[in-house]
Amino acid sequence: MIQKTRIIVFDADRYDRGLLALAIRSAYPELEVVKTATLLELMHELSAAPVAAVVGDPGPLVAEMSEAIGFARQREPACLFWIFSEQDHAPSARDCVGLGVDGRDRKDSAGYLSLPHRLLERIRAARDMSERHAPELSTLLTSAVPGPAGLVDADGRFQAVNRELEVLLERPRYQLLATPLESLACEPEDRLELRRRLQGPRTASTTVFDMGFDGRGNGHITVQLRPLGPQTRQGAWWVVNCSEALRKVTAEDSVAVSVRNAELEQLLFAVTHDLQAPLNSLANNARWLGAQSAAIGEEFAETSAETVALTRRMQQMLDGILAVSTVRAGHAEPEAVSLDGVLADAIANLQSEIDAAGATIERQPLPTLLVNRQQMVQVFQNLLSNAIKFRAARPSRVRISSQDSGDCLRVVVEDNGIGIDPANAARIFGLFQRLHTEQEYPGLGIGLAICRQVVRAHGGELFVDSAQGSGASFILEFRGTGLRSIINPVPRGGLTLR
Repeated sequence: MIQKTRIIVFDADRYDRGLLALAIRSAYPELEVVKTATLLELMHELSAAPVAAVVGDPGPLVAEMSEAIGFARQREPACLFWIFSEQDHAPSARDCVGLGVDGRDRKDSAGYLSLPHRLLERIRAARDMSERHAPELSTLLTSAVPGPAGLVDADGRFQAVNRELEVLLERPRYQLLATPLESLACEPEDRLELRRRLQGPRTASTTVFDMGFDGRGNGHITVQLRPLGPQTRQGAWWVVNCSEALRKVTAEDSVAVSVRNAELEQLLFAVTHDLQAPLNSLANNARWLGAQSAAIGEEFAETSAETVALTRRMQQMLDGILAVSTVRAGHAEPEAVSLDGVLADAIANLQSEIDAAGATIERQPLPTLLVNRQQMVQVFQNLLSNAIKFRAARPSRVRISSQDSGDCLRVVVEDNGIGIDPANAARIFGLFQRLHTEQEYPGLGIGLAICRQVVRAHGGELFVDSAQGSGASFILEFRGTGLRSIINPVPRGGLTLR
């Protein structure tokens, strides 16, 4: 039995906090259990003495708790972070990626009974691993190892992973732990090859292996295996370093993808086009009935007017679907376009909105890219329009800048508006997805969906970094093949105010 093991219980609810502490003490009386209700209390206890595990319901503070535990792991690398929440999807597995969550249980009667045993079993395994491979575990979990990495045991299963590996594989730590390394491979031959290398004769050198993996649409990663322990011993542990590899796309692949995209676009166009005719007839009939309303009554007139409004909104939605479906097709070939000129066009198109809002636009020099000019104008115009629409009480300020690190180009549109709850960061890019009512902020929820489609069609990605009430930064990111379209590096220069 583990002696003098210290566990911190975190829960804002007094009853749940006490019940969890009681469940752990009842199962293992020799454990020291400390109860905390706030992040400040948690940080104080983490700094007071070594901690084996932090377990509880983080609520909306999961990221803050992760950061605090990250500091504690610099002293105690084997410290565990365990979520015990009422709902399996709060926080979701996707939200836990990169936060170093070692385990999770559901806060119900079964959870209170099973969690202490599962937690203690994991503490034992973590301490055993720390004793066997302390240097590797310390450098791995304190992010001293550059890039995605993990430790694999004699059975080929992950026993430790760092946050970078969580992000690369797009899975939280608690899903990766005890998972066979070979299970990540897409192809049977790749799984067999990994198994052969892990179980075969060991050498002192690092072996390198490229494989397709089950994530990010069957992407490719490079796996490096370095043995731990005696070089001649079979079935010992391994250090695994991973990096993302560019997949070689064949001509057949490109043709097949193009055909599928064209077929989907044609189908979507045909469906939306065919729906326009009956919808127009419905709108005309509703208007005609509205014209007869004087003889029929006020209630009928209101119903007719509502029907006209609904058909108009449906027509707008169909127009939005058509706009999204035709983004990838594009009517103009990409050309060398200065994004400074693109941004100038977008600002000119929105000048009346900018003036009415009293907004300030700050600009830094942007690079020249091979893009469809009109589509890129639409991206900047939509992002600027959203920044002005969702402004806060303070004067609106929007800043457009770019960052080029050599292997990554980022164009950032940053505002000081009302911000976005991180829980809704993915949702806002969905078609017709809205976070506010029509009365609060008019719109259909189409703009960001179109922006993401355009950026992806140019080999990039669009995402948001934001917090409620703290503004939002929309980031156009180009890596890998997307970087091939950069004509010149980002020029140096200060801000330009418009």
